[in-house]
Amino acid sequence: MKILCLYPAFPRTYWGAEDSLRLAGRKSLMPPLGLLTVAALLPKDWEVRLVDLNVRPLKAKELAWADAVFLSGMLIQRSSLLALADQARAAGKIVVVGGPVATTSPELLTSHADCVVSGEAEDLMATLCAALAAGREALPAHLRAPNRPDVRTLPPPRYDLLDIKAYNSIGVQWSRGCPFNCEFCDIIEVFGRHPRTKSPEQLCRELDAIYATGFRGSVFLADDNLVG
Repeated sequence: MKILCLYPAFPRTYWGAEDSLRLAGRKSLMPPLGLLTVAALLPKDWEVRLVDLNVRPLKAKELAWADAVFLSGMLIQRSSLLALADQARAAGKIVVVGGPVATTSPELLTSHADCVVSGEAEDLMATLCAALAAGREALPAHLRAPNRPDVRTLPPPRYDLLDIKAYNSIGVQWSRGCPFNCEFCDIIEVFGRHPRTKSPEQLCRELDAIYATGFRGSVFLADDNLVG
């Protein structure tokens, strides 16, 4: 099966950082770590490609290539996300949307996607992949993660899918979860209150995977809090 992962564009806000990126000669601050993690969990015989709309536009031939389109993003990216989902559905593609916006605001997505995945997707991947292989009719409209996955079982994200030179820094995530209750933040809804950590060996493998791409810039620790 051919899976096209699409990361929606940020509007001109804090998240886009267009002016500082121009000074640095880069297209985007960081790649979409969630999509790269999901890509690493797909069956090994499936083909996967990724297009980050913050780096370049989507090409018609890339959409034509895909059997299914995976989208992920934050609420601030919803305009681009919904437009991409509608474009993919109009082209006859199966559309699956996950990530923070699908967890906190799934009702915004139900009329734009074949399947909305709420919560951390790792423990849902076997169900999702089996449904995708069976066809659109087998795909549930809404999948909700039953629990928090054990992050110590995860493979390194698929950094090899990136146009690596387009990014100002590359993210790694050692832990998920935050014990605090900041009123402006949705992390406790997305990743829960109890920090879960990867092993030191996992973190080293992820850093090795980044190094293997040829990237020699800064690495951003994308943890919710350094409390693990």
